[in-house]
Order: sequence, then C-alpha cells, then structure tokens
Amino acid sequence: MKRSDCVHTRLAAYHDAVYTQAEREAQFGMFELVTPRDRREDNDALINAAQTTLHALGYPATMRIAVSLLLLAEEVMPLDAERLRKAFGEEIACLVEASRAVGEPGNAKDWHASLEKFAQAPADCQTLRMALIHAAIERGPEPTPQMDFWYAEALALPAAHPGLRAQVIARLEADMAALYAQ
Repeated sequence: MKRSDCVHTRLAAYHDAVYTQAEREAQFGMFELVTPRDRREDNDALINAAQTTLHALGYPATMRIAVSLLLLAEEVMPLDAERLRKAFGEEIACLVEASRAVGEPGNAKDWHASLEKFAQAPADCQTLRMALIHAAIERGPEPTPQMDFWYAEALALPAAHPGLRAQVIARLEADMAALYAQ
C-alpha cells in the first residue's frame, strides 16, 4: 500500500470516528434538529470541492488533508490539537489550528476576532479558508444571505492564493448584487 493510500485510509477512518462521536453527543442535545450524520453528505461535498480546488492550484496533499480536518473542526465538532498531531503530524495539525475560527459560531465578538486572526494567518491557512468559501459558493445554486459573511472573510484573507481570492471575491460581488437587486 502506498503511503498516500495509507494517509487517505486513516483520514476516512478519522472522519468516521468524528461523526460517530458527534452523533453520540447530539443524542443528548435538546435543540439538534439536523444531526451530524444528516449533514455529512453536504460536508463531504464541500470537502471534495475544496480539495479539488487546492489540487488544481498545485497544493500538496497536506493542504488537502488539512482542509478536510478544518471543515470537520468547524462544522461537526471541535477537534483536539494533540489528537490531530498524533494522527496526522505536526504540519497538518498546525495548519488546522492556525486556520480555525475563534470561539462560538454566531457570536459577533468571536466572528470579528476570527477575521482578525485570519488576516494575520500564514498564506497557506488563508488559502485553506478561501478554498472552503469557494466550495460553498460553487455548490450553492442561488445567492444566500450567508454570502455577506463569506465576503467579509474573503476580504480578510489578503495572503490567500491571489487567483482564487480574486475569483471568489468577484463571484460573491456578482451574487450579492443579484441577491440585493431583488
């Protein structure tokens, strides 16, 4: 078995374990309307699209693995940095940690702190986030109010891959113009 096959097998097993744990924890949540398993298909599609974008731009497998783990950490459940290090190594764990949002989703103070963090993050971390935004806007059939947040984040990522950043910002501007013209 090639080393890359081993890493991808380990990544798939890690995904399964994270979803299983998140599902167990969701059983005790009173307000969980959509379970982690219910969101998995959409999350996997976003991961695949982001990984495809990174591959097309010539980024190494470490970036494609990190973008997968970043989405898990932000959309499914928090991931322990030490556990990431043990499973995928220092480089990938550092990429995920440096790319992760601050605090709780929906908290305005945390959102602004995240934008500040993203603006200071290394270029590879900014590109990971930009690849996820790109995946989200490419998957969405219609403009949504979520685009305001994606646009603010895209603007806060000045060191992301320049071509990808320009493409994402142009698409968001066009979609937002169409949304708000209605």
